[in-house]
Amino acid sequence: MLEMAYTLAMATGKGIEFAEDGVATVGMTDARALLTSLIREVRYGGEVGAFTERGARQAYVVTPDFYETAARDAAVLRELRKHLADLGAGDKPSDKSQTRIISEALSLAERRADEASEPKKRKIRIVRNKPAADD
Repeated sequence: MLEMAYTLAMATGKGIEFAEDGVATVGMTDARALLTSLIREVRYGGEVGAFTERGARQAYVVTPDFYETAARDAAVLRELRKHLADLGAGDKPSDKSQTRIISEALSLAERRADEASEPKKRKIRIVRNKPAADD
């Protein structure tokens, strides 16, 4: 006799969907059924995960390393912008020159990052939980 394990994910009929930018998305209505799968996809698959509601991303799931790197990068940028403001407030011509050079480099880096993060054309892959087959 063949028995099939019935899961909540089967009832919803949806799985983890991958958006054009590579983020693994799960609708809020399917979140409970797919939470373990999404965490594994993020942890072992190196993907970024997101919970969506009506198609809009509400929260992200990332690895600890990704979060720690992002938090450090944000702190570095805050300190750089603070330093630029302090330099710009100075009276020395050399301070003004340094401010201009660093500001231009920061602007160029931001433009390049924005261009790199634009969505790339990518097929969407749907992952569904497959029931275990008993022989």
